[in-house]
Amino acid sequence: MPSVDSVQLNGALNGHSLEEPDKPFPGPSRTRPSLLPKLALKPWLPTAAVGLLLQNARVVDPASGALLDGLHTVVITKGKVTHVYPVDEPDLLAEEAHLNKVDLAGRYLCPGLIDGHVHVTAVPGVKTIGELVATPEEQVHYRTTWVLKEMLARGFTTVRDTGGASKPLANAIDEGLLAGPRLFQCGKAISQTGGHGDFMPGKSGGEPGCCGGHSASLGRTADGVPQVLKAVREELKAGAECVSCSPIALERPVILTTAPTCSFIKVMVGGGVASATDAIETVQYSAEEIRAITDTCRQMGRKHSTAHAYTVEAIRHAVENGVKGIEHGNLIDKETAEYMAERGIFLTPTLSCYGIMVRPPFEDFLPPDGQVKNKEVMKDGLQALKLAEEAGVTVCYGSDLLTSMHALQTEEFTVRAEILSSPAILRHATINCAKMLGKEGLLGEIKPGAYADLLVLDANPLEDITVLDRPEHHLLAVIKEGRVAVSSLPELKTAEDEEKEESRLRLKKRARFA
Repeated sequence: MPSVDSVQLNGALNGHSLEEPDKPFPGPSRTRPSLLPKLALKPWLPTAAVGLLLQNARVVDPASGALLDGLHTVVITKGKVTHVYPVDEPDLLAEEAHLNKVDLAGRYLCPGLIDGHVHVTAVPGVKTIGELVATPEEQVHYRTTWVLKEMLARGFTTVRDTGGASKPLANAIDEGLLAGPRLFQCGKAISQTGGHGDFMPGKSGGEPGCCGGHSASLGRTADGVPQVLKAVREELKAGAECVSCSPIALERPVILTTAPTCSFIKVMVGGGVASATDAIETVQYSAEEIRAITDTCRQMGRKHSTAHAYTVEAIRHAVENGVKGIEHGNLIDKETAEYMAERGIFLTPTLSCYGIMVRPPFEDFLPPDGQVKNKEVMKDGLQALKLAEEAGVTVCYGSDLLTSMHALQTEEFTVRAEILSSPAILRHATINCAKMLGKEGLLGEIKPGAYADLLVLDANPLEDITVLDRPEHHLLAVIKEGRVAVSSLPELKTAEDEEKEESRLRLKKRARFA
């Protein structure tokens, strides 16, 4: 039985004062200081990123399509690039002395990649498009965490989800609760009944009950101007506010209500490969319905709107009624490409997915009619990309992969390399996507004021863009907002690596004094 003295001593160590009067409640009278951070409203919020001084780097500049002249030092503080200067210049700031210095020894420093067309909730674990649509929502949530983590490990520090993701998911990533790329999302894509975003089986006589449309998987249906107005307003309401792009550099996230492109709207204006009830050549939604969407986007803070469309007729139908971007565009012609360029319309082709969806182990992913449509849009995709680039359209990188196909996200680089130069393709995945997202100067570049989203490579992507399609061989580290997310370099440790090292040193110290 313990003595009275030992009980009193234990009480003192646990927060009791030996001299304090009797308390109405048992237990400690105050919380141990070491536990106070875990009592915060959001205890998962990370502390400020440790500053980095990356020396002797060959800096990739997508805007000029060249490396900066000579080796450079890149200074990172509070999640942003603050200085970029040649190594033969003296240190610019006295406070650089406390930064973590890493010698990159002539390795290449490239801006973090941006994928402008993903579906992060189209998760692995299923074999066919039908099984994907039927996956329970809770399973989708858990499996999405894997998709996001893997995307970041491939070098994508920002992605734009064009149907399926949500604001809470984007916020969870921004707050550090989930590992993944910065996420821009549109909620559910909006489709007419029987359109590309209608994943429900066809039924003569319609569905019983309310005629207000339905939501399944990546899309939702709405028909007629009143329903369309309600749908677009609901999606904007669900994602109109956005956590800032740099919350982990602060003590808590900052909510921005004026960022005009932190959310956007996607509308299905033409037929698609994976949908069962619409041919590729269909033109979907009336002019009045599309105009209701684009007018609402303009009125609600000039939100960006984009359209799924393959054919010339569908593309012109979308653009004439106010849409600002086109997804896919495989069947475009020279005149329509010039028409888009004149109006500043963005184009996000997704060319690798068509070949991926029909080769092992995915040859049964599409139903037979989907495989026919897949061949139809595949044959002219590269030529459409070339026409758009030559016309001066702002072309963006997109993968549009589903299920386990996400692992082939970088294959789009190799496909585009069959017809375009490496510098042009790198612009697609950096500064062009940044422009589409309304984040010019913040994303896709390595310059003062930009977010410190960086890749360390052992090869120059401006000479051979396909090195980005082999991250397992060439990608040495991924830095997102000044934090090392992935690294195989001993001198550039992730936060997890540093925590393990600190824990090892603590245990070693305890053993020495035991």
